[in-house]
Amino acid sequence: MMSIMRLLKILWPIGLTGIGVFCCNTLSAQQVRESSDSKFCKELRDETYGQKWSVAVWESGNYCIAEELHQTWPIFRLPHQPVPMSPLISIENSSVMVDLMGLHLFAKTPIAKGISAVSPHKVPNDSITLRNGGIVTSKQPAVFMTHSWNIKNKRFGHGLSIADSRGDLSQYRDTEYVLENLTLESDNIVIIMQGKKNIIRHCKIIGGNGTVNLYGPNMTFEDNEIILNAKDPQKEGDEPAVALYLEDAQDSVIRNNRITIKGRAAKTDAIVVKNSANVLIEGNTITGSKEVYRLLDEISSVKATANTIKAKGW
Repeated sequence: MMSIMRLLKILWPIGLTGIGVFCCNTLSAQQVRESSDSKFCKELRDETYGQKWSVAVWESGNYCIAEELHQTWPIFRLPHQPVPMSPLISIENSSVMVDLMGLHLFAKTPIAKGISAVSPHKVPNDSITLRNGGIVTSKQPAVFMTHSWNIKNKRFGHGLSIADSRGDLSQYRDTEYVLENLTLESDNIVIIMQGKKNIIRHCKIIGGNGTVNLYGPNMTFEDNEIILNAKDPQKEGDEPAVALYLEDAQDSVIRNNRITIKGRAAKTDAIVVKNSANVLIEGNTITGSKEVYRLLDEISSVKATANTIKAKGW
């Protein structure tokens, strides 16, 4: 059997050039997910302006964030002064695992997303896993991962235009996005995720109205904590005070989560379900809402078991 050191000597020289380029772009999704040893990951560093603003992944492989990333804008910008404009982490290929290595990344600008994995074509970037760290954004989502987009859809506004399935679940492809062991925070929406067979587990998610928005069937949302800082919508088009929104989520599982609603909004919802049949909502603890879930249409159906509703404790 080839020794580890010999294997590293063979692989390392191939992946020295470019930002976030790993030598082996033929790894299967299973290999990427099972390879958790940081010795086998390609370090991601910002090599553009040396400002530690953002990184990009262009090839399949196993990656580690090597430094904390921090984006801000100056109060007064000088002519020709560079400022961060890209997401903290951009992913442009399939079969990618990114380990944040316990680091916390910050993007406190009006336009910066945290993680962006957007497929501009009909074939999605799939099998993407992110784990082990924290991401804080300001006005934009900490996570924006979608298999298709449509600029005519104004659901979330400019730059966040996911495609509308119009109730046709056959439009979804297997994306197999995974978020795990992350702390994600934003002033408004924290997660927008679209696709099939996606998983979010062991995450703490703190945000405003519309905290988590999940689109697509066969998803698993398990053992997470959501804290919604609710407020009344100020104008038409503002997000309602909802902690977890599910659409087209047929045969999905929402299990063992803790959802806490804070703030003083007149109307709040822990879980809202649209166009989603056979959703299992099990073992969740809800604080600050009178109901565990609300259905928006007759197509949607839920099997709810062993959920607990608690009164506000502050």
